[in-house]
Amino acid sequence: MRVVETRIIGAPPDAVWKVGGDTANVANWIPALEKSRQQDDLRYATFANGGGEATERIVAHDDAQRSYTYEYVAGPLPLSFYSSTFTVNPHPDGAEVVWSAEFASTSPESEPNSQRRSQTSTGPR
Repeated sequence: MRVVETRIIGAPPDAVWKVGGDTANVANWIPALEKSRQQDDLRYATFANGGGEATERIVAHDDAQRSYTYEYVAGPLPLSFYSSTFTVNPHPDGAEVVWSAEFASTSPESEPNSQRRSQTSTGPR
């Protein structure tokens, strides 16, 4: 399964990357997360409302390209495979944030339909 989400943010790409590229503090801008922290290449993200903690490995991080890739290691989600890339690109209206993920569920019937959404926003959250 592959999912791609895009969002246009009315801010310079470097400013958006300063927030979005800070892999340890994603809970500051992802509403579904209560808290996050990172030790070496492992990120620990706690889902809000008692949803449990996920462990993710940051496998690539490139400030020059404003992009990073991470993989799901363990946690409450029923995934047999998960790899995701977060990228900030220049856009005429500011910055385009692209989040893409490839994953497989531990049970095929629980996989959602493939989707692609595009949204416009004035800021991250």
